[in-house]
Amino acid sequence: MRLYVLFFIALLGFFSASSIGQEVMRTSVSEEFMDGLQAKYLRNIASHMKMKIEIFPMPFARRLREFRQGNLDLLVGLQRENDQEDEVVYINPSYETLRHTFFIGKDNLDKLQSFNDLKKLSIGVTRHARYFEQFNLEPDLVMVPVSTLRQKVELLKNGRISTFVHFQESALPLINKMGLQNEIVLADYQPIEVNNYYVTISRNSALINKIHLVETAVREAIANHEFATIRRQHYASLPGSQ
Repeated sequence: MRLYVLFFIALLGFFSASSIGQEVMRTSVSEEFMDGLQAKYLRNIASHMKMKIEIFPMPFARRLREFRQGNLDLLVGLQRENDQEDEVVYINPSYETLRHTFFIGKDNLDKLQSFNDLKKLSIGVTRHARYFEQFNLEPDLVMVPVSTLRQKVELLKNGRISTFVHFQESALPLINKMGLQNEIVLADYQPIEVNNYYVTISRNSALINKIHLVETAVREAIANHEFATIRRQHYASLPGSQ
């Protein structure tokens, strides 16, 4: 109990960083990717805004909760859910367009040849994440929500799920790092639908009055092809990319 209280106090201290000096952009990424692509995008935006940045490791579901409450200022990697923004303000235009990818055990490739095959399988997904429209709206899918990419890979390796969905560019390096590249492969079926991803600011953030600076930063970065350059350099730097 004492340790929990100390942790909570420390967390409050983190979230109050902007109150003790220069304003700080508070944001978060998965613990697996503290120096990953999203963290690099966020640092680039903070640099444009000439602000310090603090990046906290959090699972996606908790990240969304803290963001909506205003304890985090900016997030990247969110899809627009509908035309009503509620606590989330989406910065136009989207900075990235991506397609989700299904992975499966090499010995079970024949079990995922079409979207309808997914209805017979258990699917590893990121908790509270959205994917492509057909997938999001299908009521007959058996989804197994987890917090991290590594959990998806381990569940598939151990036969506890039939497939998982994630971004190919980030999943393949982890699969290779875990030495599973000959066991876990791309499924034959892949969706054709692509999704737009946005930089977002919390309407409850202390930085909401600086939304014009966020908009300028994002639009300048897009116009200068900075997101594309960061993405290309990031994946080129990963082991096995040469």
